[in-house]
Amino acid sequence: MPKHVLILPFVMIALVLGIIGGWLRLGWAQFNIPEAAFHHGIIMTGSFMGALISMERAVVMKNKSWFLIPILAILALPLNLFGFTQIAIISLVISSAGLTFLMYIQNMKVKEASHYVITLGAFCWAVGNALLLKSDFIPMVVPWWIAFLLFTIVGERLELSRFLPVKKLFIVLLYVLLAGVFCSFFIPFHFGGSRITGILIALIAVWLLRFDMARISIKKKGEYRYIGIGLIVGFLWLLVHAFIMIFLEDHALYYDLWVHTFFLGFTFSMIWAHAPIIFPAVVKVKRLIYHPVLFLPWLLFQLSLIGRVWASFAGNIELRQFFGVANGWIILLMFLSMALSYFWNKSRDFKAFN
Repeated sequence: MPKHVLILPFVMIALVLGIIGGWLRLGWAQFNIPEAAFHHGIIMTGSFMGALISMERAVVMKNKSWFLIPILAILALPLNLFGFTQIAIISLVISSAGLTFLMYIQNMKVKEASHYVITLGAFCWAVGNALLLKSDFIPMVVPWWIAFLLFTIVGERLELSRFLPVKKLFIVLLYVLLAGVFCSFFIPFHFGGSRITGILIALIAVWLLRFDMARISIKKKGEYRYIGIGLIVGFLWLLVHAFIMIFLEDHALYYDLWVHTFFLGFTFSMIWAHAPIIFPAVVKVKRLIYHPVLFLPWLLFQLSLIGRVWASFAGNIELRQFFGVANGWIILLMFLSMALSYFWNKSRDFKAFN
């Protein structure tokens, strides 16, 4: 197994501490790590998701020094926990700038439009981190973090769906919508910037539901159906996120609904769906991590998130906490289930070989 796989346990530690921080912010203090709560968004977006995406992109490079990018993202975790917040953010700024440069180099080799979208996503992560270094105001930074993951995921979907018979007009339309989302960040909140972004994201979600290869995968069996269902549900969460931006700006828990329908609903649904494709590529094995048992924690995750969103919408703080805590445990259960599926398939391969 390649040495860079040793980075993965640290990514998972970032996930665990990010979840603990989320629990603390919900008022559930069974694991009292105040710094994890204070830096919850930075940990989840930078030291977990940023490191994971950087690993995925660095693995295809011949020069292994590119793995310094995810290492720097992970390094921000202990720096934040031990009170070196400014240095942690600088570490993330360098990491995100490095990912942007890495994508630029890959663009020079591949020259695919989808890669430019992913590069724009990395650039948005760098902008968000730079703004955080300057202002230390998370709500101003979150749209840039959302753009980072939105452009990265949509770019990867375009990359994987490039052989589908989609008319060029509709492909161009998607690029226009993505460019519109980027430009909408410069429209002030009081001039309807948030609603404009929401409308554009809703159209992107509809485009993905109509043209992404998920509609083909869902008709197949086994891991392909699992991937297809996961993608479609993720696109629906993106649509819910957009509707919240358009219609619920005045809701008391708007921020909670806005953030978690995207980062949990859309992003984690994409992680679950992409895992059978991405994980083997990252660890450089051909073995599947899929097993039908994955549908159980996946379903529990979706139901707990629906419960959390409903409780937030209804203003029920107790149920919001209950479903939020359950959601965190189920995320950990989902990753554990994927690991067990991997080793189960590995043992079956070993028995078959012998």
